[in-house]
Amino acid sequence: MAKNDIKPKDQGGALMVIDFAADAGMGLENMTSQDMAIPFFNVLQKLSPQCDTIEGAKAGMIFNTVTEQSYKEIKVIPCAYKREFVEWRPRASGGGLVGQHTITSDVVSAAKNIDGKLTTATGNVLVETAYHFVLSVSDSGSIEPGLIVMSSTQLKKNRRWNSLMNNLKVQGPNGMVTPARFSHMYKLGTIQEQNDKGAWFGWTIDTIGPVSDANIYQAARDFAQQVSSGTVKTAAPEQDHVETVQHF
Repeated sequence: MAKNDIKPKDQGGALMVIDFAADAGMGLENMTSQDMAIPFFNVLQKLSPQCDTIEGAKAGMIFNTVTEQSYKEIKVIPCAYKREFVEWRPRASGGGLVGQHTITSDVVSAAKNIDGKLTTATGNVLVETAYHFVLSVSDSGSIEPGLIVMSSTQLKKNRRWNSLMNNLKVQGPNGMVTPARFSHMYKLGTIQEQNDKGAWFGWTIDTIGPVSDANIYQAARDFAQQVSSGTVKTAAPEQDHVETVQHF
């Protein structure tokens, strides 16, 4: 019997074999990426509402917004990258997402720095936001797509991570080459940081090494292509999370 087979008893008392593999994908045919949520992996802060509402969630942990699980660290394969400016309406004016803009858009070019915040002519705030599309890899080898968002104080970590990837070299048939973004796995954790405004938790990034499982490598490659083709689109992070990070 296969690992995922179940043998319930039928009405006559005999054992029936349920073969999940034989019916793989049934009932899921009409779902697209628009029907599913890709989780954000957020670093929880002292002011994060999840610390008060989700059991086991504590400041400094990494929170999965779909499964609502918290981790001290995660292993990820970065697959694709995007940087943009997210426009938010101030909470005093009702709050909420206004739009997302490329770094070269007219909205960004016309904005002015007011009290340390990039502000539009209408008073909305533009937050520079870096998105890392990743596959998280569990100790058992299961994988899950997700988004890691870096802004404010974490943009320095974003640049360091990109530099780590860009500086990788492997031997190719005609010499050394820079491998694909999804060629290596990284361990992400958190560390407490501070400045004159207060203390918070930021990302730590350590290289684990090359991806060794061919199936996981192919899954990462497929995810990268989905992002590149526009099948997977960037969603804005929650305003509560952005404001908590921007506080520092």
